[in-house]
Amino acid sequence: MNVDELKNIWKNDMYSLEKRVQINEEKLKNLEFNKAQSSFDKFLKISITGKNMALVYAALSTVMMYVLRESPLYLGLLFVASALMVFSYFQHSTLKKIDYGKLSILDLQKAISKFRIHTAKTAIYDISIVAIWIVFTGLAFVKWIKGWDVFENPEQLLQNGILFGVLLLGLVVGSKYIYADYDKKLKENENDLERLNAYGNN
Repeated sequence: MNVDELKNIWKNDMYSLEKRVQINEEKLKNLEFNKAQSSFDKFLKISITGKNMALVYAALSTVMMYVLRESPLYLGLLFVASALMVFSYFQHSTLKKIDYGKLSILDLQKAISKFRIHTAKTAIYDISIVAIWIVFTGLAFVKWIKGWDVFENPEQLLQNGILFGVLLLGLVVGSKYIYADYDKKLKENENDLERLNAYGNN
């Protein structure tokens, strides 16, 4: 075997090695991309579902407004609860399903960043709106089902106020933990995509 034949064998081996490395790199890129996409899509679907459920909650409050139309106080509470849910829906109106097939790594990174910032900005409103809706609609529901007016009995109002306060404290603490976890995981997705994009540009 002469030198030229050895060179050709060496070149062929190097070419095969480069192709295998390139294929493995593409697989790794796809795995990282799909991992970030899957994680983001889960959070996005939860948020879109929450957005749509706000209209359901608003409709429920509206139905109860009709039932309790003879009670001005509860009518006012339910109106506020319904209006806040409608506000919540429009606050999240920018959240829509995404066609991931058309997204590049950079586009997905931007979409995740935009969603993360939006979620962080609206978290306090979401928690507050849900808390107010639960209190106002809960009181109206008791009035509707039991015929019991919490505002007519100061002692029971205090007792139930404490109970609601404890429940709402749990809701607020739990919600803050969930939002913080969302933010952390979305930030990790952003960082993974940033490294992937930087690697692809080298």
